[in-house]
Amino acid sequence: MTDEERTDVLAAKLDALRELVDERDHRYEDRFRATDEKTSLALTSSEKAVSKAEIATEKRFDSVNEFRGQLKDQTATLLPRVEADARFKNLEDKILANKAESVVGSRWTVDKVVIIFVAAVGWVLLLWRSKP
Repeated sequence: MTDEERTDVLAAKLDALRELVDERDHRYEDRFRATDEKTSLALTSSEKAVSKAEIATEKRFDSVNEFRGQLKDQTATLLPRVEADARFKNLEDKILANKAESVVGSRWTVDKVVIIFVAAVGWVLLLWRSKP
C-alpha cells in the first residue's frame, strides 16, 4: 500500500468519523431540545398548578375570615353569661317575691270570702226567721 492509498483510507475513515460525530452531535442536540421542551412544559404546568393552589388557598382563607367576622359579630351581639345570670337571678327573686305576696294575699282574700259568706248566711237566716 502506498502512502497515497493510506492517506485516502485515513481520509475516508476520518470522514466517516466526522459523519458519525456530526450524526451523534445532531442526535444529542435533538435530545437536548426535546428535554428542554419537556422541562419548559413541566415548568409551565408547575406554575399553573401553583397559581391554582394559591387561588384555592386564598378562597379558603376568605371563607375563614368571613367565619371569623361572623363569630366577632355574634359575640358582639350576644348577651354575656354574667349578665344573663344576673338577669335570671333578678327574675327568680321577683317570682319568689310575687309568690310570697300572692300566698299572703290569697289568705287575706280567703279570709275575706269566709267573712262575707258567714255574714251573708247570717243575713239570710235573720231574714228567714223574721218572716211570719
